[in-house]
Amino acid sequence: MEEKKVKVAVIATGNRSFWVVKNLLKDSNGNAEIAAVYDPDPSQMDYFCDKLGLPQTKKCSSGSEAINFPGVEWVMVFAPNVNHKEYILEAFAAGKHVFTEKPLATQIADCQEIFQAHKAHPELLFATGFVLRYAPIYRKAKEILDSGKLGRLLSLEANENILPAHGGYIVCNWRRWNSAAGPHILEKCCHDLDLINWFCGSLPSKVASFAKRDYFIRENQYIADKYGEDLFLSWRDPQRTVTAFSGENDMKDTQASIAYYRNNIIVSFFDTMCNPMPERRMVFHCTEGTMSLELYKGILKYQLMNDKMEYSLDFGSDGHGGGDEVIMKELYEVMCTGEKPKCSGSEGLESAVFALALDEAAEKGTMVDLEPVWKKLDR
Repeated sequence: MEEKKVKVAVIATGNRSFWVVKNLLKDSNGNAEIAAVYDPDPSQMDYFCDKLGLPQTKKCSSGSEAINFPGVEWVMVFAPNVNHKEYILEAFAAGKHVFTEKPLATQIADCQEIFQAHKAHPELLFATGFVLRYAPIYRKAKEILDSGKLGRLLSLEANENILPAHGGYIVCNWRRWNSAAGPHILEKCCHDLDLINWFCGSLPSKVASFAKRDYFIRENQYIADKYGEDLFLSWRDPQRTVTAFSGENDMKDTQASIAYYRNNIIVSFFDTMCNPMPERRMVFHCTEGTMSLELYKGILKYQLMNDKMEYSLDFGSDGHGGGDEVIMKELYEVMCTGEKPKCSGSEGLESAVFALALDEAAEKGTMVDLEPVWKKLDR
């Protein structure tokens, strides 16, 4: 690959943005130039540029100014989820390639609008920040599934149960409101739903779900009183204005979901937000073997039908499974070569639609048929 200089505009300069851009600068050997940034909080832009050593970067007064800054080829969007659509559409209209943090959008209608906008500009590259797609443990699982040694996938069990500090962090920032982030099944779990789509090699046709707001509520303040507020507030967040059990959120914090895929695979997914034993696990039940993996421990195991040996692979412990060390390397390769990203806006759309359908199913207490939505989206 021939390296080249690429000018980038960054929309929103919060914590996730900082670490992703730091990796991009490192993995591009400085060839990715952060030409312009925008954040509604000027102090955030100052912190971002100072810590990353970007004295020449233009600090803009609007997203539009950053997107249209002279020479910018790529726009990276890290704004609150509800604002993704406006920046993505403006970037496409300005002829810029886009990398957007997950999820794609907070409404199916917005996903459809983004899909149509990109369809109108097929020459533009569109990448979604599903960092787990780049994690070696998940890539190995996909390799084993595709090899055929386990036979055909019948069903998949998955979960995401996060630490008290992680859950507390989420319910104390903007992500606690559906109006800004969308539901938790979208904002946080879209990573897992994307992986499930990838592993199944298909799309969910019908979904059902049960969900409740039952943990981070005022009535449970006694838990923080008993174990200490620091258990829930230990993650750094300078913009925190509430406590974990203030009740100032509308987030479903406990959910169980099922899906029936077009290719007859059955999927279950559970997520909770306060676990001293965190787990991000998947179990693959196949016709000729079984495979399981747990991200936080970094262990992948599988056993074949005619083999008493259980094979175990250790990938090490990492919250994103090492994906952060890969995703920006591969994005910079896309910037240089013009090849389609391994995880594009299309995958972002499909994961978001899946999540929003599960939320709808939980709200209405009924099964949701996704086929009419997929038809509108040419899928």
